[in-house]
Amino acid sequence: MGIQHVPADRVEWDLAAAQLDNIALANRGGSWAAWKDAVLRWHMKAVANARAEAWIPGMAGAQQDPVVEEALGRFYRHHMRVTIGHLKAENLELRRKLIAAVSCARFYASGASDAGECAHVTLAELDPHAVGADVKSRQGRQDRPNRVGVLTLP
Repeated sequence: MGIQHVPADRVEWDLAAAQLDNIALANRGGSWAAWKDAVLRWHMKAVANARAEAWIPGMAGAQQDPVVEEALGRFYRHHMRVTIGHLKAENLELRRKLIAAVSCARFYASGASDAGECAHVTLAELDPHAVGADVKSRQGRQDRPNRVGVLTLP
């Protein structure tokens, strides 16, 4: 964030000076720490008020410029479409992984035994970076028919 210079209105200057005079009078004879705390509280309140009154695109309500409103609408619609697309793709991938995991569980629940090959293949499908996800597990996947009768995605 760069340095911003805003022209000071003389009335605002006088108001700030009067408020500081009141703080000085209220803390006359007190310690430096008490004076500093009072000025910091006053300053932070003024900053919070300025931020609350600042115009932020998309937050100003009905008095917003129609061109800015249209640009923001397009911007938000674009990002919403992109986000929804990512969420749909992620949802499909999660469903595919769930089907693979359930398929493996059903394989073992049926009483079948393959020395853990189905589990290793399924784990390799779920997490390609897992230890043991090599060519052998991929060959085992190709040799084994799909247990749930659903097309297996590569």
